[in-house]
Amino acid sequence: MFRRTIEQIAACVLGILLVATTVIGAYKSTQKSLQFPTEAQIDEIENVGDLLSSSEKRAVIRSRSSAVQVISMNIADDSLSAMSGTYLTYDSKYFVLTANHGVEGPCLFTQILVGDNLYACKALVLADPQADYIIIQVDHIPERQAVRIPIDIPHRNEWISEMATQNTIYYTGYPNNGGPYTFDGRIVAYNKGEALFVDSYGWSGSSGAGVFSAKGNLIGWIMALDIGETGFGRQVLENFMWVVPLFKVDWPAVKALAE
Repeated sequence: MFRRTIEQIAACVLGILLVATTVIGAYKSTQKSLQFPTEAQIDEIENVGDLLSSSEKRAVIRSRSSAVQVISMNIADDSLSAMSGTYLTYDSKYFVLTANHGVEGPCLFTQILVGDNLYACKALVLADPQADYIIIQVDHIPERQAVRIPIDIPHRNEWISEMATQNTIYYTGYPNNGGPYTFDGRIVAYNKGEALFVDSYGWSGSSGAGVFSAKGNLIGWIMALDIGETGFGRQVLENFMWVVPLFKVDWPAVKALAE
């Protein structure tokens, strides 16, 4: 009789412990569900859409992790220009590729902005006003992952398929001095002047942003937006962008001229 009583008490205690464990677990789970993610967690470079394919995820992450803002001061009138750029590594050195038309001052008055950190221009290595690019040499930027030249660009005949009409592209830039923002788009044409026409979104500040294929290759940079004529005058077509193919860059000259 005494033994049966002990067994009943033990079973009752065990039941109470199981209920208590369940209640505590549910409480902890509820508390965790009420702990919202931080801004840094949401804005993490690798926090990209789950519905993207593995190659598209790689493209978006590569775009986000290499995007920088280029600030240049025109010493003639003390004006500032702000554009987008892409952080690169080539021949064991570090560079930023951006559009030439926005770099209005000398190297001394040109800086690279990443978050709250500024990085100095070491040299304006090579500028081509016609192709509208400039290569800026910089020191290593720890917050960014450099695009590797020539590893992370199309090779030989890959250029044909990478620049095909209706291919998806991604770019990360600083339109309207905001961002970095990541956009997708589609190639709609290639003209005889060797520029891609892309249907996406752009605004002042997008110029110079690196454009990546859905495979993750850097294929060009944004040069300009198109202009349309209407009954109300000229208007900017913010969804129609000119992109210069990366093969326009004279990489041997960059190698020869870099410090």
